Amino acid sequence: MKRLKFLTACLILLAGPVALPGQKKEDILEIQRDVALLQDQVRQLQKSQDDKMAALQSMLQQTVDVSNKLTAGLSSLQRQIDQRLSSEQTQLVAPVATLGAKVDQMSSDFSSVATNVEELVRRMAALDTKLNDISQAVRTLSAPPTPPAPAAGAAATGAAGAPAISAETSYNNAYRDYNKGQFDLALQEFADYVKNFPDTADAPTAQYYIGYIYFNSGTNYADAAKAFDDVLERWPENPKTADAMYYKGVALQKLGQKTAAAKTLKDYIAKYPRGEHVEQAHRDLRAMGMEASTAKKQHK
Repeated sequence: MKRLKFLTACLILLAGPVALPGQKKEDILEIQRDVALLQDQVRQLQKSQDDKMAALQSMLQQTVDVSNKLTAGLSSLQRQIDQRLSSEQTQLVAPVATLGAKVDQMSSDFSSVATNVEELVRRMAALDTKLNDISQAVRTLSAPPTPPAPAAGAAATGAAGAPAISAETSYNNAYRDYNKGQFDLALQEFADYVKNFPDTADAPTAQYYIGYIYFNSGTNYADAAKAFDDVLERWPENPKTADAMYYKGVALQKLGQKTAAAKTLKDYIAKYPRGEHVEQAHRDLRAMGMEASTAKKQHK
């Protein structure tokens, strides 16, 4: 741009009325015409440059305007997004907190239900045992008593001179007193029965009830464990073997003998995988931290 202005100034000086000596007037006019033409071209070039510069400035201004609009739009969009996220977060905090509280409450309720169910199962098992005992007592009481056989025309007498009674009568008396809640008397009668009639079919059942009376007393777990163990040792296979094995394990657990208790309960689960007390035996093992995983798989 500066160069064009300098050139223009030089041409103006050349176009002045100064005449050099010896020049012809026509030559001067010719030069002046050339100078005028050159000036016109310079003006056109200057105008073209100005137009281009103006167009460039206009385009630049448009670009700046578009950029500003885009920046404003992005800022507005960002604010909207932030507001929306903040609103969503505010709306979700309360429901999530409520849900967490409900989950905690449900977990507590489930734990309480599991405890209640466990206790209910234990009571049902005890009730089932009592119902079986009552059923057997009803059958026993409904049967007519067997009169003692006389010996050589006279009544048979015991060692002390008292009339002898049959094994069935002895067992029925003990069982009747047990059902009446006279546990001390029934305990002595069951013990006498086992002592006097160890080879009868009811002997292991009588021994089992000795252990069960001790067990239900809540204090004589050692005597209960020994009584149940006598059932298993003296009569390995009898109707009360499974129950005796389970309650022996529970009695040992009550005594704090965890290792022996766990072994007995695991033996019970392995030998009677579908037994009445299997589920409770698993719970007892878990309570001691000695779950029988192998036995449980066999049960499944």
